[in-house]
Amino acid sequence: MLRVLYALILSIYAIPALATPLPERVGNALLHVIAHEAGHAVLREFDLPILGPEEDIAEDFATTFIYLTLPGRAEAIVEARAAQHRADGARPGPFSEYRPDDQLAGRMICLLYGFDPDRYTALADRNAMDEEARDTCADIAPELLRSWRRTLAPLWIDPEARVTEVGLRADPEVEAMAVANRDLVEDALTILSRIDWHSRITLDLAQCDGTAGWQRNGRRIFLCSAYVDRMVAQLAE
Repeated sequence: MLRVLYALILSIYAIPALATPLPERVGNALLHVIAHEAGHAVLREFDLPILGPEEDIAEDFATTFIYLTLPGRAEAIVEARAAQHRADGARPGPFSEYRPDDQLAGRMICLLYGFDPDRYTALADRNAMDEEARDTCADIAPELLRSWRRTLAPLWIDPEARVTEVGLRADPEVEAMAVANRDLVEDALTILSRIDWHSRITLDLAQCDGTAGWQRNGRRIFLCSAYVDRMVAQLAE
């Protein structure tokens, strides 16, 4: 269904793919970003309790959601996003809603490893996790995974259901990028469509100077072109 939807969108744009495909690591990091914003959307749209900093909850949701929806790619996605956090290297002040980027990177590596330590031993090795860290992550991650599984259980869409509540739009300036990266956009729509949204949400590829976000009054997850450009500079090999 999503492949048909995306083909229809591209036929409406009817433009050549003038842009080039993004590097794989950039695409992977962007999928985690979109999952993060989906976390904000899930919290707000389904009135879930926010029992802690919302940015932390959304970040943990993103890692868990990727693990549940794209299990075969979770390691590459999480590691790419962690690398991008480290490249950013932001260190917010003591009253910020955000954590330092090195902590964000470590947290997502910790959780993914802890979800399945046998599967992700190489991930731990590459990220220099010592035995104490491995034990800690293997202890805390399963509880978080179980909590999200219980929370999401009533929100998953029936696999046989027709997807009608996830849309896509792109500013004219980034339409060519959307066409050139159709597989990435399709993956993003696929993970968003795993949730049975009670009304339509839109993935909005925007020509803007910001980063990404969930806008409740417009029911859209937006991704700014400047953020994509920044990730290319940080992650392209």
